[in-house]
Amino acid sequence: MKISAGIVTLACSLFFCERGHAQASINVPASVDQTSSITSRGSFGSRGPAAGPVALPEDFSQLRLGPGFKLQMSVFSVPEMSQDLSVDDGGAVSIPLIGDVRVVGLTLHQAEKKIEAELDSQQMLVKPHVSLVISAFPQQPVLVAGEVQTPGKVQILAPRPVLDLIASAGGVTTAAGGEIEIHHLKDGFPAEVRRLPYANGRDPDEARTALVYPGDTVFVRRAGVIYVLGAVAKPGGYLMVNGGKLALSEVVSLAGGTTVVASTKHAIVVRKEGESIRRIDVPLKDMERGREAPFALAEGDMVFIPSSKIKSALVNSSTILSSAVSATIYTVR
Repeated sequence: MKISAGIVTLACSLFFCERGHAQASINVPASVDQTSSITSRGSFGSRGPAAGPVALPEDFSQLRLGPGFKLQMSVFSVPEMSQDLSVDDGGAVSIPLIGDVRVVGLTLHQAEKKIEAELDSQQMLVKPHVSLVISAFPQQPVLVAGEVQTPGKVQILAPRPVLDLIASAGGVTTAAGGEIEIHHLKDGFPAEVRRLPYANGRDPDEARTALVYPGDTVFVRRAGVIYVLGAVAKPGGYLMVNGGKLALSEVVSLAGGTTVVASTKHAIVVRKEGESIRRIDVPLKDMERGREAPFALAEGDMVFIPSSKIKSALVNSSTILSSAVSATIYTVR
């Protein structure tokens, strides 16, 4: 009795699906020097020493081929077509009879379908069924850096959510700002920098769904600093954590409020704009009484609260800038 290849493939797929959720420990090769194998159906086979137990990733189906991968190809009912393949630096595998087939960036299943299409279009086989197995692959760690607890490299097989990788690095520090950068690679070269808004404990949808691919870099930016100087209880620099937004009245409150000698009629905001310095007089008293709209501060702003003995018109912006250099930086949780 003849059994179709499609039924065999379906049975294998169902077998894997039923057991794929168990996340059992399995041996996965860590580099091209080792010989465990991975098939497009998600199963692993071992033909030699392995790197140790590694859980099968939930997103294994998204594993993409790249230069340095070694594959074993077999064709159903055509054993003479079985052979070992290597993905070259150009992202292609060389197959006798049909030549080079570009597979870089494809999943195993997509690569199988592409090779089947080439065999069929060149009239080498009629409706061929190709099976590919990854026998070895190069290490492509993700670098997690910036304001995380334990910066370093994380080994991944397939794309993973960026927040999972940050969690594997111990989470963000208290100095983390409101943005995550993902540096994507294409054919081994930097191709794209994706910037995601992020606030610890309040994950935006974009950050929750963003994927990081093997070889990428994740960088958590440090929060910007607002300097509060002059007649306040606790002068210094304050990090713009929790989303990176601070209003003038908020940062004055973080600095312990104004002292008894403060003149709150006007606060002075010194802001760098390119190569120039701009001075902004803000009616702090009217703002605190609700007569004026809140004044949003920008990263690097310097706020100066003059005392009642100093006319704000006589305050020198250069003096405020020099005071900010030696200011203590505080992290507000």
